[in-house]
Amino acid sequence: MSFDWRDPYGSIVRIMASSASSLAEEKGVKLEENPEYLVSEPPRPEYGDLSFPAFRIARPLGMKSMEAASLLAERINDALKRLSLGLASVMGGYVNVRLEAPRLASMTMEAYRRLGERFGEVPAERSLRIVVEHTSANPIHPLHIGHARNAVLGDSLARLLEARGHVVQRRFYVDDMGRQVAVLAYGLRLLGFMKPEGKPDHWIGLVYAITHTLLDIRKLKDIVDELRRNGRDEETRGKIRELDELVADASELREKEPGLFDRIADAMAKDPSPERNISRLMVLYEQGDPEVKKLFREAVEKCIEGFRETLEDRMGIRFDKWDWESDLSWSGMVGRIIEEARRSPYYTTYKGSEALDFSEIQRDPEIREKLRIPSSYDIPPLILRRSDGTTLYTTRDIAYSLYKFRDFNADKVINVIAAEQRLPQIQIRLALIALGYRREAFNLIHYAHEMVSLPGVRMSGRRGRYVSLDQLLDAAVERARIEVEKRARSMAPSEADRAARIVGVGAVKYALLSIAAQKPMTFSLEEALDFERNSAPYIQYAHARAANILAKAKEDWGEGGVEWEEASAPPIRRRLLLQASRTPYIIAKAADELRPELIVSHLGRIADIFNSWYPLDPVIQEKNRGARLYKLALVDLTRHVLAKGLHLLGIEAPEKM
Repeated sequence: MSFDWRDPYGSIVRIMASSASSLAEEKGVKLEENPEYLVSEPPRPEYGDLSFPAFRIARPLGMKSMEAASLLAERINDALKRLSLGLASVMGGYVNVRLEAPRLASMTMEAYRRLGERFGEVPAERSLRIVVEHTSANPIHPLHIGHARNAVLGDSLARLLEARGHVVQRRFYVDDMGRQVAVLAYGLRLLGFMKPEGKPDHWIGLVYAITHTLLDIRKLKDIVDELRRNGRDEETRGKIRELDELVADASELREKEPGLFDRIADAMAKDPSPERNISRLMVLYEQGDPEVKKLFREAVEKCIEGFRETLEDRMGIRFDKWDWESDLSWSGMVGRIIEEARRSPYYTTYKGSEALDFSEIQRDPEIREKLRIPSSYDIPPLILRRSDGTTLYTTRDIAYSLYKFRDFNADKVINVIAAEQRLPQIQIRLALIALGYRREAFNLIHYAHEMVSLPGVRMSGRRGRYVSLDQLLDAAVERARIEVEKRARSMAPSEADRAARIVGVGAVKYALLSIAAQKPMTFSLEEALDFERNSAPYIQYAHARAANILAKAKEDWGEGGVEWEEASAPPIRRRLLLQASRTPYIIAKAADELRPELIVSHLGRIADIFNSWYPLDPVIQEKNRGARLYKLALVDLTRHVLAKGLHLLGIEAPEKM
C-alpha cells in the first residue's frame, strides 16, 4: 500500500488494514469485515495509539489469536520501519501500534505547510459527479425544525463530498402539484390573492392552516349529520369530540389574524362544494390551465421567497438548482414514464388504478441486498395514476430521479428525505429496475433521517401549530448575544451582533448534526448554546483562543527551527497532536460513509484536549525557541482543523468571541 503524504495518520491505519487483508489473501480467505473498520484507539494510552483485534480474523484464517497477532504485527512493523513512524507489538489477541510522535508531527506539519487551508482534504481514488437533493419542503408554510435537520444534513454532506474531491450539485425539489398546494391555492382564490403581510412564507402558512382547518370542520360536520341521521349515537359522540378540537384550533387561528380568517370563512361558506373545487384545481394545474397555473405559481413563489431568505441569507445554505415538479410533468417526461410502465412486464391494475407489481423483482436476492430491503419486508405495488387521471407524487419522482441523473450526468444521486418515506423511496428504485434503469436504481441513495422534536411542542402544519425555523434562529441568536456580551464587554455593538449571529446559527446547526441521522432527537436550545460542553460555541471559542494566541505571537513556525522532539511530551501535548493529525482520515471517513456526526465528535475531542492543554503548557512564554515554535505549530494546526471541521458542518469560525 502506498503512503499518502497528505494523510500520515490515515496511511498508518490503511497499512494495518492492508496487512490484515494480505495475510488473508495468502490463506485464500476473503474477510467479511473491512479490516479498516476494525482499527481503533486502545482503551488506555499505555497500550499504544492504534489497535487491531487480530482475534477477529484468526478463526477465518484457521489460526489461534496469538499466532494471527504475531504474523500481523510482523507485517505491520516491516511497513512502519521503512517510514520510521512507529512500532507494533502484541498484547493478547491485539496488535497495538505506538506512533513516533516527533516523526508524525514533522510529517503532519509538512503536509499542513504545503497544503495550507486545503489540509484535511484527501481526494478519493475516483472523482464522482453527485447530486445531493435536500430540504425540498412543501411550499405551504415556513420551514420548521424538521426541515432544519434535513437542510443542515444535506448541506454538510455536500461539503464533505466536495472535500473528498467529488463534483457536487445541490438541488431543491419544489413540490407544487400535491393536494396540499391545491388547498393553499383554493384559500388564496377565496381571498382574491391578497398581498402577503410580513415574511411571505409565514403568511402563506397561516392561509394554508386556516383553509385546511375550515375544510376539515366542514367535512366533519357533514359526517356528524350523517351519523345522526342513521342513529349511530356512539360514533356521533366521538366525532363531536373531534369537531370540538377542530373548532378550538380554528379559534386559535382566528386570534392570530381575525380579518384574514373571517374573509376565508365567509367566502368558503358560499361555496357548495369546496372539495370538488380543490380536486378540480389539481386537475387543471396538472393540465397547465393558464389561470390556475398563475394562481399556483404565485402562491408557491411567495413561499419559496421566504425559504430562500431563511436558508440562504440566514443559514448560508445554497442550491444550484430549484426544480419544479410541475415543469417535469408538463415536459412530458412523466407521461413517458407511464407509457414505459404500460409496456413493462410488471404493469398491472391495483385497486382499480394503473400500477407496477414488484412481487417478482423483490424475490431477487441481489436487488434486496443492494437496495437494503429486509427479507421480511413485502413491497406493495406502486400506483401510477389516480382514477381522475392525475399522477401520484411517486410517479413524478420516478421521472425526477431519471432527470437528476441525466441533467447532471450524475454517477450518484443522494436524496435526503425523512425515514418515514422509506417505503416510497424503495418503490421508486424498484420501479426504475422494472423500467430497465438498473444503474440509476442502484446509485439512487435514500439518506434517511429520523424526526426531530422540541420539548413540549406538538406540531401540525395543517393547524398552523409549529415553531418555525426563523423563530428558532431568532431565539438562538438572542441567547447567543447575551452570552457573547458576558464574555466580551468591550466588543462594539456591530461586532457583538455579528458574533451573536455566527454563534446562534452555528449552535443550531451543530446540535442538529451531533446525532446520527438514523436516530430521532430532541432539540434543546440550552444545550446547543452551552459554552462549557461539546457545542458549536464551545468549538468556536476554542478556535478563537487558538487564533488569539497566534495573533500575539511574534514568530512564524514555518520558517524553521522547530524542535520536533517536543511532540513527545507532556502526554496531553502528544494527545493533541494525535487527534489533530487524524483530521484528513476522519474527513475522508465521514465523506465516504456519509456521516457528518463523525466531524462533530472529532471537533469535540480536539477542543477538549486543546482547552485542557494551553493553560498548563504556556506557548508564547516558552523560553526555549525550538519548543516555542513547535507549540505555535501545534496551536496553528489546531486552529486550522477546528475551522476546517466547522466549515464542513456549514458553521463559521470566528477569530474573536
